[in-house]
Amino acid sequence: MVECPECGTWVVASPFKTWSMIGKPSKTGKRFKLTLGMFQCPKCEKRFRAVLGKEKITVKRGIEEIKRIETGLMQTLRELRQKIQKLENEKADLMAEIEELRKVGEKKASALEEEVTTLRKEAKSLKKLLESSE
Repeated sequence: MVECPECGTWVVASPFKTWSMIGKPSKTGKRFKLTLGMFQCPKCEKRFRAVLGKEKITVKRGIEEIKRIETGLMQTLRELRQKIQKLENEKADLMAEIEELRKVGEKKASALEEEVTTLRKEAKSLKKLLESSE
């Protein structure tokens, strides 16, 4: 439960946004990981931040956090490589399919050209035949 800095109303609702950050070192040199939350007062509608948690950072904990982040990044990298490979394979398949369709289209166009040429010759010969019979 946090208090609105504007009107003093106690806000029971959970924050609509949370995040973590590393605070500045204290006078003794200790660092803390702060968990912050963004709240909205139901009474005055004012938005404000409040600290939800404070955790002392040690070198060991920092190393663990770095390793956890590294593991997550490596997993993301593996997944991205897999997606890229899958997309490259799909692209190659599509390019082959396009090439095959182009060849089929060229064959059909060639066959239609031959058919049109034949029909023109027939039409020309029929015109000559009709002209000669008149």
